Amino acid sequence: MNSKVKTVLGIVLFILLLGGAYYAYHALSEKNKPDLLEPSKSENNQPSPTGSLDESSDVTPAATVMPDDASAEDGSSQGEAEDKLAAFDFTVYDAQGNEAKLSDFFGKPIIINFWATWCPYCVEEMPVFEEAFLKYGDDIQFLMIDCVDGQRETQAMGESFIQEKGFTFPVYYDTEENAGYTYQVYSLPTSVFIDRDGYILVYYPGRLTADMLLQGIDMILPASSPEGVNSND
Repeated sequence: MNSKVKTVLGIVLFILLLGGAYYAYHALSEKNKPDLLEPSKSENNQPSPTGSLDESSDVTPAATVMPDDASAEDGSSQGEAEDKLAAFDFTVYDAQGNEAKLSDFFGKPIIINFWATWCPYCVEEMPVFEEAFLKYGDDIQFLMIDCVDGQRETQAMGESFIQEKGFTFPVYYDTEENAGYTYQVYSLPTSVFIDRDGYILVYYPGRLTADMLLQGIDMILPASSPEGVNSND
């Protein structure tokens, strides 16, 4: 774990229904409380890839964080108690070593994807992200973040992979593990959808199909057309 990072943002679960299944949204909270909730990583000090989900599943929006003591039975007051979750800032670097902060891109919808070359599910979903970027790149900021640890994953490995595959989406390198730690990324791939106002709408650990990615895009860019990302599944 990067010694420069002093805070742990914690985890609050969002339950996002995927048809009959569900997935967890790790909402980040409890800021400025060091040494809290530090899930152990694998022996390689890197997240482990998650299994793929039901490719026919739907994504249900979960744009709010409910207080822990909110009563599920009090439907009349739940809506008033909901609060949006502001995205937490982080710093990553482009291939030339130039610094980029998440906050630099606020004002435009953002899709973050955490990946690594050793993660098979990351590799499988990248063509879907490339296709989405080619269609929506003018309207959405894509941040494809390579989780670099200097051993299992290096920046050179990431750059070589991107060049070999011919991907054109924006790639950044988490060489200080700041972004992954800030967003509690303990499995790969993990994707985060942020609206133009800087609020997290979806946090999804797992491989995204074209249909799932499109539904996330529709949530942060409601005017988008559902015809742009074609599923090959």
